[in-house]
Amino acid sequence: MVEKQWKRRSKVRSVISAAVAVALGSAGVVHTVGIEPVGRSGATPMPREGDPLAEALRDSVVFQCDDVGRRTSRYSPRQEDLEAHLRDVIVGAGLRLVEHGYTEGTTSGRNFIGVLPGRGPGAVVVGTHFDSYGKSPCANAVASAVAAVEGVAGELRRERPERTVLFAFFDNGERPHRGRASAGAHAWLRHLEDETARQELLPNGGELEVVYLVGSFGNWADVAGSHAAAFPWSALVPDAADWVGVFAGLGDRSAAVEFLGRWQRHTQLPARGFSMPAWTPGVPVGDEGPFRDAGIPCLMVSDTGDQRAPGLRTSADHYFELDFEGMAARVRVLAEVVLDAAGR
Repeated sequence: MVEKQWKRRSKVRSVISAAVAVALGSAGVVHTVGIEPVGRSGATPMPREGDPLAEALRDSVVFQCDDVGRRTSRYSPRQEDLEAHLRDVIVGAGLRLVEHGYTEGTTSGRNFIGVLPGRGPGAVVVGTHFDSYGKSPCANAVASAVAAVEGVAGELRRERPERTVLFAFFDNGERPHRGRASAGAHAWLRHLEDETARQELLPNGGELEVVYLVGSFGNWADVAGSHAAAFPWSALVPDAADWVGVFAGLGDRSAAVEFLGRWQRHTQLPARGFSMPAWTPGVPVGDEGPFRDAGIPCLMVSDTGDQRAPGLRTSADHYFELDFEGMAARVRVLAEVVLDAAGR
């Protein structure tokens, strides 16, 4: 009996030791790949009364969640309304509209690209996907990202940068398409292998130089404890949900450092960067796969998603949980970062 109890306790100790080792190892990885943060916590400006950008962001998210509703590849009864909205946004921002319809197996999709022509070669991409997941409203998971890209496009509408800026709204970015050939981002990058397609999107030639993919972007709070991340993240990042997360693959660390440098030039709002594999627990995942596979620097810019909002992509993902004034402040800075990357 004593021997059995000893063996049982020994197994428990082994399991605990292994769990601790994994946790400490994860913490070490996060610490090693972390990038020097910029900005300072508590720097969120006072909300602007009647801020038109905040109101536009809110209107877009409410439209996507309430008027359109479910936006999945399997069930999207008001898909035409959503597509008309994206066309109106692109044209209304003074951009040239390019549509890309595709079929992959049994899946069909349509990507919408707004082109802000540059003076010279090369392009910067700012994008996200617009479909939702399951029965969730996906207010923060998806709609806030779509609204944020729309907001950046509106902020840059009168600019003429050195490099072309492409504002991309990809179809079929959620599961079960995420990471597969049926995802809109995958199909679009394959489409760019055609010379005619490249000339249409890169009028002055050159390559896609960097891609900024926007993830969930509406959850902001200066209150301590509002960023309730799981360990080891909880021990290594601020517990106030006021910082922007910039996530790069292992080979794109320099792109994340450049992003943070540009961010710091325009604001005291905090931002933190990480360079690690997409499979790392807690790292937001989106449409970055095909770009990284093609060797194109690609960053995921996010409010850190379910690290601070466990209800992401569930029935609790509603727009009334979002801070549109805080979102507007960060969209304006993101627009400046994009303009810097494109060459003013």
